[in-house]
Amino acid sequence: MKLGFVSDIHEDVVSLKKGFDVLHRENCDLIICLGDIIGFSNPYYPYTKTKDANACIDLVRENCAIVVPGNHDLFSVGRIPSYNAGVEYPDDWFSMELSVRMNMMKGKIWFYENEVAPVLTEENKQYLNGLPEYSILTSDDCNILLTHFLFPDVSGSLTKRIDDIYNYRDHFLFMRQNNCRLSFAGHMHKEGFEVVNILGVNEYGFKKKRLRMTESVIGLPPLARGTNKNGVTVFDTRSFEIKAIRLK
Repeated sequence: MKLGFVSDIHEDVVSLKKGFDVLHRENCDLIICLGDIIGFSNPYYPYTKTKDANACIDLVRENCAIVVPGNHDLFSVGRIPSYNAGVEYPDDWFSMELSVRMNMMKGKIWFYENEVAPVLTEENKQYLNGLPEYSILTSDDCNILLTHFLFPDVSGSLTKRIDDIYNYRDHFLFMRQNNCRLSFAGHMHKEGFEVVNILGVNEYGFKKKRLRMTESVIGLPPLARGTNKNGVTVFDTRSFEIKAIRLK
């Protein structure tokens, strides 16, 4: 099966349309979205005039068979992450003053005070509220874990940096518990794709590569035009060939 991936869209409807066009031309059997459909901040993204949160959600709903939410998606609908890496959120979290929340968390989680809050339709709010925080796809006898980020923070709500392979330990354990050989994640805004496995952490840029048939985590590029180069990804579960395609 040929899988197409989009991730970290951040309301960039222009790039999203281009990305889906590319994946359809690649004859993908299934298209997957790995979160952060929305979430726009002026310092990071240049497309102020064309951003459209509702249009992006509508396109994802129309084109993607599997969707998991990112940290920006959860925040936009006032949803506390279930997989929160042990961070305790009060029940009235979203009604508390920002200064109180920031003092309580002491830099442990992301805050979104500089973002332009999207005005979502009720239908799209319900859609984001109903998304599972992770999904498992079985294709060609291979179980694939799909998340926005890494367990135990699968939605990417924490500010914790991922500096070396040790930081992937809990995620690999979660993969084994779910009998998953591969895992795909977004959130890290890689310029191309990254593969983490027994050989270490390796970045490959926007290119084509045949993966080893071993337990691996693959980090994907953002779709949104921002400070990092953006693109989409195609993975063939039969040949284990992966290709990151840059959007221009």
